Amino acid sequence: MNREDMIDNGCLNLDVFEENYALYQKDREAVDASWQSLFDQLDNGTEQSKSQLHLPLEGDWRIHNLIDAYRTYGHLLANTNPIAMQAPLEPKELKLETLGFSENDLSKTFPTYGITKEKTLSLAELINILRETYSNKIGIEYMGMQNPELEKWIQERIEPNRFQPNLSIDQKQMILQYLNKSELLESFLHTKFVGQKRFSIEGAETLIPMLAAVINDGALKNVDEFIIGMAHRGRLNVLSNIFDKSYAEIFSEFQEGYIPASLEGSGDVKYHKGFYSELKTINGHEVKLTLTPNPSHLEAVDGVVEGQARARQVLRNDVEQERVLPILIHGDAALSGQGVVYETMQLCHLDGYSTGGTIHLVVNNQIGFTTLPEDGRSTQYCTDVAHAFGAPVFHVNAEDPDGCIHAVNLAIELRQKFHCDVFIDLNCYRKYGHNEGDEPSFTQPLAYLEIRQKRPIRDLYRDKLIEEGVLEQSRAENLETEFKSALQQALAEQGNGKSNPVDEAVHKKNVTNSRIPNVSKQSLQEVGELICTIPDDLSVHPKLVALMKERQAMLAEARPLDWGMAELLAYGTILWEGISIRLSGQDTCRGTFSHRHALLMDQKNECRYIPLQHLKPLQGRFDVYNSPLSEYAVLGFEFGYSVANPSALVIWEAQFGDFCNTAQVLIDQFIASSEQKWCQRSSLTMLLPHGYEGQGPEHSSARIERFLTLSADNNMRVVNPTTPAQLFHLLRRQALSAVKKPLIAFTPKGLLRHPKCVSSLDDLAQGEFQEFLEEPLNKKEGIETLVFCSGRIFYDLVVEREKRKKEGMAIVRIEQLYPLNLNRLKEIIGNYKGIKRCIWVQEEPNNMGAWSYIQPHLRECLFTQIPLECISRPRSASTAVGSHAIHNKEYEEIMKQLFREGQ
Repeated sequence: MNREDMIDNGCLNLDVFEENYALYQKDREAVDASWQSLFDQLDNGTEQSKSQLHLPLEGDWRIHNLIDAYRTYGHLLANTNPIAMQAPLEPKELKLETLGFSENDLSKTFPTYGITKEKTLSLAELINILRETYSNKIGIEYMGMQNPELEKWIQERIEPNRFQPNLSIDQKQMILQYLNKSELLESFLHTKFVGQKRFSIEGAETLIPMLAAVINDGALKNVDEFIIGMAHRGRLNVLSNIFDKSYAEIFSEFQEGYIPASLEGSGDVKYHKGFYSELKTINGHEVKLTLTPNPSHLEAVDGVVEGQARARQVLRNDVEQERVLPILIHGDAALSGQGVVYETMQLCHLDGYSTGGTIHLVVNNQIGFTTLPEDGRSTQYCTDVAHAFGAPVFHVNAEDPDGCIHAVNLAIELRQKFHCDVFIDLNCYRKYGHNEGDEPSFTQPLAYLEIRQKRPIRDLYRDKLIEEGVLEQSRAENLETEFKSALQQALAEQGNGKSNPVDEAVHKKNVTNSRIPNVSKQSLQEVGELICTIPDDLSVHPKLVALMKERQAMLAEARPLDWGMAELLAYGTILWEGISIRLSGQDTCRGTFSHRHALLMDQKNECRYIPLQHLKPLQGRFDVYNSPLSEYAVLGFEFGYSVANPSALVIWEAQFGDFCNTAQVLIDQFIASSEQKWCQRSSLTMLLPHGYEGQGPEHSSARIERFLTLSADNNMRVVNPTTPAQLFHLLRRQALSAVKKPLIAFTPKGLLRHPKCVSSLDDLAQGEFQEFLEEPLNKKEGIETLVFCSGRIFYDLVVEREKRKKEGMAIVRIEQLYPLNLNRLKEIIGNYKGIKRCIWVQEEPNNMGAWSYIQPHLRECLFTQIPLECISRPRSASTAVGSHAIHNKEYEEIMKQLFREGQ
């Protein structure tokens, strides 16, 4: 038999054959057993006779296609849905006729190609084995991922035992123990706190032993730290039964008027909170568990968890990414419906963002609030996003706890060996409505008719163990009685339980910044020379060679410092002091506007050289990455990284400031409010290019007004620096300050090379960041018009004032908009005794920019008789016009109003 004969029979997928045969020729072990058997026959020239096999020779190919079909599509027949109204229909891919067989072939004998120990079996027997393996209570998707080694690994672990769990008695008793805790806690809460929201896990209680198994089994495989993100459903159960948060504390949070003694700020509802624990597993391994706080934007936490995990891996020098494991617990509707899931998954194999694989546990209760899967997604499964990233998926039945734990054990092994994401799709149901006060039968009457007749999973599993002889009836009853008694005692002791460690953090609202030490001119020059040094063996672009010479001239004080050089000197001096920096964003290595060039690319071999990584042996770690084209997940990642590594300067730069629009959830729910809600601190720095140069909407405004609207309770710093020295001192303050707050910095575009937007080395070596910049006027008498502004428009105002010879006008820049130093503002205004007119000028439309925020503060500081006015572009629904000509007319109108005659 030769390959050409087989191809002529029409039973072969030629592409699959060629791909596997090429792998076989390089390494026999690279293909699975069935391919090995087939190719061995081909290469050895062996041929079994028709009389031995009782069928035409082309049947060999049909059997191989049969095996491949069940490996690929067997999950479609699996019994994974605990509330299915009927058994799954046989997909066409598994039908006999599709595979070239008929009913008459079922009794005939065929080769098994290694799928079982028998060399030959009847077709009916072979199909039964395949169905028992791939279409029983666990469905698995793993084929077609361009990873033959992973496919072979899975086949070797599930095919010999037909994918049947083989759990020990201890494991089964552990499962029951966690099911007891899970179900009994929920029923206790339901009777003691009637009608209160808790987002019950009932119907999906198996999640708790599954999560416990991830932690216990992970600890056996070298994981000792777990970073977990999840939405509301089951969160209280996870907090109590996995993180060991006391039942008494949880019960206290249900009480009317409960205010934790440790709470400062606004707090949050109990099913949004985070927690941290250090525990011992059942095998005695010490592990650290972090549950990240999460708002009602269900998947917003995904990137945050990945960033926290990456930071912990870096801090612990977990180079192999084996010791810190991120776990994401999803709901089915959110997983399939929210784009941040895909954005986060896109990070999984990227050099600057990989965490070595994430375990995804999906609480698939087959509904999103009131929306059914057929109305909420276009895909077969809610987990189909996994296909794009080569992530295996296990589909399990919540009423089959043994199979669920078996899938968990395989998932941990897969993650640790292949460093890939793995999904476990827990098919379950939701006992009540979206929350306990909701009536689900309004919209799903038949499904809830079925659900109300369901026995609890705990009862089903308990009876199973009793039937197997693993558990005695009396022991089961005693376990339930003991646990209920413990819950009742905790209810009596509520308020005296262990406090949430996250809430116990000290909320330092009123701590002032200590003075940041200056850097000598000599040190600046030393660091700068290292930044500008190009290795002899590096072939750099000619324009960059010229740029480095210009920067060296800046260090020699032969020309003033520009924005890019001041920024690099800030990074260099921070690293010099041993502080690490992580800088990421779209095109950040070079800089969107080609001003940074933190990375030098060899023009001959594309080798990378990052000067800031080569300053001195014990410097801080410097990482700079071009991010994927994502703001939502990437900003979440950087926020999470900054939370887990508070000593590092973590910076995210937007390609244009406007693009932070697509990360607004992260800005609102995490960056601006996490400290007040959850006492979760971050010193994340956001660099948002901002400025009106006639480039149209989406390339002009970083939406200053939004950040100022979110500013309160000293939650972050909002700054619009206008000189290289200001940026230098600002970045150093952010890195060295003992008080950690997010920094929102509006950086320029047109000013990057503006001849007036420069500083000297002395400006960097002396002084500190200034919240206000006043002009060095000879005298303040005779000033009749006092102009306040912020940002790049200052340079335009100076040019126009000189052109129009308006000597009676002073211009003050407000560099730090929030927190606004009102005492200093009053002092500045008080120095101008003769002013008759006070004006706020901004380049943004009147309903945008800082005007609405700054207006009441200026009025508070002004003498009552002095009028205050705003000169700006007219109110607009769009941030900027699309026509450069109209842009110029608007600019001229601003200047005309400001310098109108008689004023």
